[in-house]
Amino acid sequence: MLVFVRNLLKSLRSKIIVSLFVLIILPVVVIVYHFYHSSMEIVRQQLYQSNQVAVERKAEAMNETAARMLNASNLLAGDPETEKFMRDPGNWINNYDSFSSFKVLDRKLSNMRDMLLESNSYLALYDYSTYAYSTWAGAYRSRLTDESWYDRTSELKGFPYWFAPYAFKKSEDAAQPLLAMTRQLNGETSSGYGFMFIGIPLSSFFYNEDEISRQAEHGIRNFLVNEGKVIIGEPAALGMTADALSFNLSTANNGFKKTRLQDETYLVNDALIPQLGWHLVQLMSEKDFLAQLNMLRNKSISWVIAFFLLFTIAFIGLMIRFTSPIKQLIRSMNHVGIGNFDAMVTIKGEDEFAVLGNRFNHMVTRLHELIRNLSLEQQRKQKAQFQALQAQMNPHFLTNTLNSIKWMAILSGAGHVSEMITKLGKLVNYSMRSGTEFITLGEELDYLSVYMSLQEIRYHDQITVAVEVPEHLLPCRVLKFSLQPAVENSIKHGSRFPLHIRIHARSEDDKLSITVEDDGVGMNEETIQAILAADQQSSVKFSGIGLRNIHDRIRLHFGAAYGIHIDSKPNEGLRFTLTIPLQGGERDDSNLDRG
Repeated sequence: MLVFVRNLLKSLRSKIIVSLFVLIILPVVVIVYHFYHSSMEIVRQQLYQSNQVAVERKAEAMNETAARMLNASNLLAGDPETEKFMRDPGNWINNYDSFSSFKVLDRKLSNMRDMLLESNSYLALYDYSTYAYSTWAGAYRSRLTDESWYDRTSELKGFPYWFAPYAFKKSEDAAQPLLAMTRQLNGETSSGYGFMFIGIPLSSFFYNEDEISRQAEHGIRNFLVNEGKVIIGEPAALGMTADALSFNLSTANNGFKKTRLQDETYLVNDALIPQLGWHLVQLMSEKDFLAQLNMLRNKSISWVIAFFLLFTIAFIGLMIRFTSPIKQLIRSMNHVGIGNFDAMVTIKGEDEFAVLGNRFNHMVTRLHELIRNLSLEQQRKQKAQFQALQAQMNPHFLTNTLNSIKWMAILSGAGHVSEMITKLGKLVNYSMRSGTEFITLGEELDYLSVYMSLQEIRYHDQITVAVEVPEHLLPCRVLKFSLQPAVENSIKHGSRFPLHIRIHARSEDDKLSITVEDDGVGMNEETIQAILAADQQSSVKFSGIGLRNIHDRIRLHFGAAYGIHIDSKPNEGLRFTLTIPLQGGERDDSNLDRG
């Protein structure tokens, strides 16, 4: 497991994703989980309260309808013309005046229905004779005492009597149940002159069939209850009869009203209809209520999950886009690691990744230049070594030849020639010694002394050399043939005799500085640059090693901080300074040769 986690965290992208999960997603999930459990009761109360509000609004609408019915009945009961006609209708079939009064009443009933009630409402007046005046059938004969509501209405003495459901007997409207209100018309006297009937379809007053079906799908049942008796509703849907159905309510600690029917618990919402004195009761199965609550919970969780998925996808996409420069930088580094210096990073924007890519490109370019310069330095070193080999001759052939010339000069009595040849032989033996590139400063000065003795013979003692080198610096190691070209250059370009050459050395800060200066005519800067840039073999006669060769050899072995420097002005002589690391005693190859 630890190996898996360690491998997983090797990638920067994996680390970011793990950090996102641990520091953001996981804490949010824990917070949402605790919030859900702590807010479940609040959601249940809000859902219960929303159902209660819906029931109360429906009860208000029912009460408003009942109020309009009562208002219509009051208007008709207080109308003098209606009372006059109802008390003495006359023979309205044969008498025109009576018929006119009948038509006025008929229009009043229609206008009352259309203005205060609804167009599908029913309104009728019954007199004590055999006639009824209605909005649905005009005037027709009716036996008032045969109506089911007659007795109860008579007992109330003019107060409204509400009942439902009601259906007309032997009528085409019998199939449509009504909410009905009847009342006795007493007028200004104590004796009555008839009865009034107002009916409204239950589908307009209660719930229509579509609403009842839709609520039933969610486990909701609605009832109109008066004094504990079900007036409107379907108790059969609960597996009970209307007489057996009773609501024994209990109130829980959270304020929920509950009742238990047929071994099942229901939540109860109810509201009073003041005009009727009835209660609108809504039952919801607690099981269905919890299912509805779970549906809301699942919907909320689905939204949260969808949001987190969208957020995660967007985050991963942005992360891949933001870290792609790092991937490209790694690929470029791998290419550079195998020697491909053309693998540059594409730079976009001005952020930290762009700065890093820009610095990487600059580093690769600089590294490429350094490697190219190192290769050129190596090539120059090899060329210098090859030229040094070209300058060598077979030491045995030269030595034997010079010995033969020496003995010929002795036999001929030319002693001075023999001396010159002896010194020249020493120089040849010194220059032909192979296998070493570094000698001590003392050996280099001895070689220079032999060389100068030949030059003094040549120039008839017009050249003097003064050597001022401390004893402790004589064991220091220097490059072979590093001073002779400088002295030869002074003789060649001094152009003034007698010529005095001074050689001195000093050490400072682990550096050895050797200076060769003369009192010749000097030279200008152009001539100095021409000497340093000249071909090695064309600038000197004896060793074949020029000043440029010395400068390149020193830089190849010790670095760009070392080399030679020429300082001169016309008629002020020439100063040649050679600077190398201060090294004495045994040879240290790590310091002598960098290549």
